Amino acid sequence: MAIEDIGLVGINVRMWRHLAVLYPTPGSSWRKFAFVLPVTAMNLMQFVYLLRMWGDLHAFILNMFFFSAIFNALMRTWLVIIKRGQFEEFLDLLATLFHSILDSTDEWGRGILRRAEREARNLAILNLSASFLDIVGALVSPLFREERAHPFGVALPGVSMTSSPVYEVIYLAQLPTPLLLSMMYMPFVSLFAGLAIFGKAMLQILVHRLGQIGGAEQSEEERLQRLASCIAYHTQVMRYVWELNKLVANIVAVEAIIFGSIICSLLFCLNIITSPTQVISIVMYILTMLYVLFTYYNRANEICLENNRVAEAVYNVPWYEAGTRFRKTLLIFLMQTQHPMEIRVGNVYPMTLAMFQSLLNASYSYFTMLRGVTGK
Repeated sequence: MAIEDIGLVGINVRMWRHLAVLYPTPGSSWRKFAFVLPVTAMNLMQFVYLLRMWGDLHAFILNMFFFSAIFNALMRTWLVIIKRGQFEEFLDLLATLFHSILDSTDEWGRGILRRAEREARNLAILNLSASFLDIVGALVSPLFREERAHPFGVALPGVSMTSSPVYEVIYLAQLPTPLLLSMMYMPFVSLFAGLAIFGKAMLQILVHRLGQIGGAEQSEEERLQRLASCIAYHTQVMRYVWELNKLVANIVAVEAIIFGSIICSLLFCLNIITSPTQVISIVMYILTMLYVLFTYYNRANEICLENNRVAEAVYNVPWYEAGTRFRKTLLIFLMQTQHPMEIRVGNVYPMTLAMFQSLLNASYSYFTMLRGVTGK
């Protein structure tokens, strides 16, 4: 089974393979540059436009949101391109662990795996659809304005972007953005969620296997074999989560800063604008940021919660029915399960819902401070 056939990551990997972001061939390597470089050029033109908007506060904030969102999408894509070898090695590790469960005799574990695949696939489809529709909304919104404006404000030194035919050419050039930006922005979010869902599924399988240890029908040797198998499996899961953390720790730290700043800025912008259309747009943008952040932190939080259940399952193993060797081994395993298994923001703060709440609290605190300073 190819990596694209694994429902946990299949949709995202298939897109990235087609665009040569992952698994490029000599004949397809050009695609990643054709995919990324036009968006990079547009992002640079957005930066020039931001400099022109410096005096208009609410226009500056709105265009800063678009600039930051596209910059974030580019940052994710360039990260995958630069770390392609590490991502491909990690996907190979996922495929190995996935097939070890799929090829086992554990029917319960295979059922957990099928549910995890279904959940990850549905989430990837939802993310792509929502992102596409969101960007389509941004694309058509200038049509309802009195003045000429592009969906994504861009500028070039010495060029009037609102004069014909420059205005029409730039507008037509931005028409593919719903497809391009959706394929650039959301696959990383969906991939992260799929990888975290698989980590949670493996821990659920481990809890189930620990629950099968014990009973009068099991001999001492069989109990030891089952326990040793669980310890080996737990080590594999720990390695999987550690490798995942190594891949994403820095990027989620940068995104936490970017998203927190964007939410604070958009809340302030919401406080100073009067146009109902712009109010609706800003509320949608804030909800988009919150959804992406919640997806990250909720999926990572589930790994932490499931790891706690592993420790509880080890504690509930009927050790009193077993011999001294089994008890000593179980005690060492119990100590091992006390170590947190988590993804960390910048290798510092654990990605939990408590951290998500702290990030929102910080954004709102900066918003209230900014509103107090400006008197808006």
